[in-house]
Amino acid sequence: MRRAIGVILVLLGSLFIGIGLLAKPYLFNQLAIVPLDQRSTSVSQGTDMDVLYPHVVNGAPAIDKLTGVKVVSTREVVGIPGVVSEAGVEDTDAFWQTTVQSQAEVDGSLVDLSYSDTGVSVDRRSGDATNCCADYTSTGDLTDPASQKDITHEGHVFKFPFGVQKSTYQWWDADVERAVPIEFQGEEEINGTKVYVFKQTIAPEAISALEAPKSLFEEGASGNVTATEMYSNTRTLWVEPVTGVVIDGNEEVNTVYEADGYEPIAKTVGTVGFDDATVNKNAEDWGAKASLLSFIDKWLLPIGLVLGLLLIGLGAFLLLRPKEPVAEGERTSRRA
Repeated sequence: MRRAIGVILVLLGSLFIGIGLLAKPYLFNQLAIVPLDQRSTSVSQGTDMDVLYPHVVNGAPAIDKLTGVKVVSTREVVGIPGVVSEAGVEDTDAFWQTTVQSQAEVDGSLVDLSYSDTGVSVDRRSGDATNCCADYTSTGDLTDPASQKDITHEGHVFKFPFGVQKSTYQWWDADVERAVPIEFQGEEEINGTKVYVFKQTIAPEAISALEAPKSLFEEGASGNVTATEMYSNTRTLWVEPVTGVVIDGNEEVNTVYEADGYEPIAKTVGTVGFDDATVNKNAEDWGAKASLLSFIDKWLLPIGLVLGLLLIGLGAFLLLRPKEPVAEGERTSRRA
């Protein structure tokens, strides 16, 4: 019995050591990767916002200037594994489609403001855009959401890398269509989950020019006027540092139309950020995964080695310990 227990302890110890040695190169790397078939929904809200509301009245296009309204933006992210396989690239890349529908509350109901559809190729570990699989973005509007163009993404689009550093990263901005530096600000905590805070500032710049109805700038005026769309934004992201997932985020957006001789007209002006339900779910889900990854990365190897060596040592002691001599009286009794 003693030898059997010793063998079992040696085997268990070897198993613990093996698990510890595989913790970082195998277990961690198997978990520290984004899924090909990602599915997620996030909702952002803004109050007291000024927006333009394009719609149709009696068969004719109209644009209303809404002030002080609530805006709801719903973002769906769906991973499409087939795109990666069709492109013939390794599964170290993922292709995610993201759609964003923005709505404003008018007379107690939500009305559509804008819609976008974008396809993005990303590295599954670093989160960097790779453009492996024909990235695209929509160029249409609510009346023609299928209109698209090819685009080359830069920097990080959805998330930061696993193991976020307290440094500056490049974060994609869809309006200026390029990556802009986003700088580390400090550490905070959301519902018990540690986060790193990053801030990105985009100074006012022209992003498009178009012929706009002059009535947009001057009530009752006829004809069109050349208008420039000016955009600026201050974006703040709260990032879980182990997984690189954005737990919370808000944007102080200032997009206006400018035309010579007229006051600027707000297209989208105000602050919009993740709603409480989105933040709470993110903190709960990714805080738990971060704890698991941290345990595997930092603790599983030393715990496995210590337990393994202890069990092997105890098992070896039982196997190698000499048998206890049998007393003379016991030998006599046995012979009898």
